[in-house]
Amino acid sequence: MNRTFSIIGLIFILIYLSFATSVIVGFHWVESFDLSIISAVQSQVTDTGASIVSTVTDIGGTEGITILTITAVVILFIKKMYFAGLWFGMTVLISPCFMVSIMKRIIGRDRPDFLVLSQETSLSFPSGHSTASTVFFGTLGLALILSFQTIWKKYVTGLITCLVILFVMTSRIYLGVHFPTDVLAGLSFGTATILLLIWLYHLVRPSFLQWLSNKNITDKSPAFYS
Repeated sequence: MNRTFSIIGLIFILIYLSFATSVIVGFHWVESFDLSIISAVQSQVTDTGASIVSTVTDIGGTEGITILTITAVVILFIKKMYFAGLWFGMTVLISPCFMVSIMKRIIGRDRPDFLVLSQETSLSFPSGHSTASTVFFGTLGLALILSFQTIWKKYVTGLITCLVILFVMTSRIYLGVHFPTDVLAGLSFGTATILLLIWLYHLVRPSFLQWLSNKNITDKSPAFYS
């Protein structure tokens, strides 16, 4: 299964690169696609909706994800899952924070200027909210799905995970702060991050646990799969 995760992760990297290349080159389909989706989503904007969405969307923002990540890492440490805690914290720090910041500067895409309902100062591509929510909630959801034995629990968890990520993605378009290709790029990059770093987790975990054992430290970090 580890090989499968790495292969699918690479496929999502290629999907992300296709979005990035299309935006940089300025392919005609990008503008047509973005404008059609923006028109459909923002046609549903209301004052009440904008107020609610602008508040709830912060669940995928820097502060929201940082608080949730710190909470998750602390819980993992309390449960003596030291490697899992370090891995999860670094995963969220490196991908949604560090890597997204670099890619924004490289691609240099300005934000939309249509119906802007929330002010953002950073560049547009890829969406940091979409990447962060995909990595955080996607990793959590996948870990639960792989740990559950009951099929219905797997499906319910998968559905809830997808709905949360989809809400954050849609909210960024609704508020006029991202193009649809921004959020899709964030989704694809975030998904690739999860799959490739799970592959790395399983690759490094045995050696790290052995190193801790040599220092008389018990680590209960689980495998995602057998």
